[in-house]
Amino acid sequence: MQVSIIRQTPAASVMLMLLLVTIAFVRFALAPYGDELITGGIATLGELVDRLQSTYPVWGWILSGLTIFISAFNIGKTTSSLGLYPQRTTITIPLFAIISCGIFIATDSLAVSIATLLSVQTMRYLCGGYVRGTDLNFALYAGLCAGIAPLFYAPTTTLLLLLPVAIMMFGLSWREIIVMIVGAIFPLAATCYVGWLCGDEFATPAISLYEAFTGNYGYTLWSSESVVALTLMGIILFATICGIIAFFGDRRSVAVRPRTILAFNIVFLAITLVSFSLPSATVGLFSIVAIPASVLIPVGLVHARDLFANLLFMTIIILMFVHLFIA
Repeated sequence: MQVSIIRQTPAASVMLMLLLVTIAFVRFALAPYGDELITGGIATLGELVDRLQSTYPVWGWILSGLTIFISAFNIGKTTSSLGLYPQRTTITIPLFAIISCGIFIATDSLAVSIATLLSVQTMRYLCGGYVRGTDLNFALYAGLCAGIAPLFYAPTTTLLLLLPVAIMMFGLSWREIIVMIVGAIFPLAATCYVGWLCGDEFATPAISLYEAFTGNYGYTLWSSESVVALTLMGIILFATICGIIAFFGDRRSVAVRPRTILAFNIVFLAITLVSFSLPSATVGLFSIVAIPASVLIPVGLVHARDLFANLLFMTIIILMFVHLFIA
């Protein structure tokens, strides 16, 4: 009987994810790549945690790894509870770990990982509110998370575009729309107010966010000198495209709501990929791309034969391990 990687137990997926995250951060601590040393895009709140990480780098890496673990677990739990795939699978968990930190890890990883967790929660609240029906709490929390994330990592400002996308695709009510907009505006307004109370100019946090978002830090997606990293990115892109093709090729096998959520994640992926064209883009965006990519890749894996799915996933794993030691 052939073993299917995509149908492994949740415990196996979590253990694999922990192993991959640990190895990735050990490699980063011992021998970071040049692309990882390009820092930038860190805004007001991100500057605070970046100072903490600079003072206590080991604790910063530990907290970053823990945040990635929480994000991966939340995505795996969400895809399972929403029934996004014809077969039950938790392969999303290690896939998120591979894409978020298996290729590159940002030097300011703590701020980026917190922004990633907030982006994950934005997606969860938007999709959860759609499945459960009218619930102002989901709309409010989605807006708050989407509004807080850019204050840690400025390129996630583009994810605010997910809010109007959700309004159109999920059919939110006017009450939900108003609550969501208020939630998205509140974090920046509150930060400006607290800063003003502490003696800064009221607009200082907004200016800091604008400068972090428009700054040019010199990173481009395909500029890496690591052939293995470029190959790994290509294989992950291929796996994602396979998932999208499988979605459009067999949409009737999935119920209406899971199908809409998968379509929403395709738009999510497009927004994150476009974000790489921003001057302020850094390798931290891989953590954001990992969210929709890890949701879409299993769509292709569960529809493929076990041999192809196992071979594709093992190729990604092997390339990640090779990437740890070969530039």
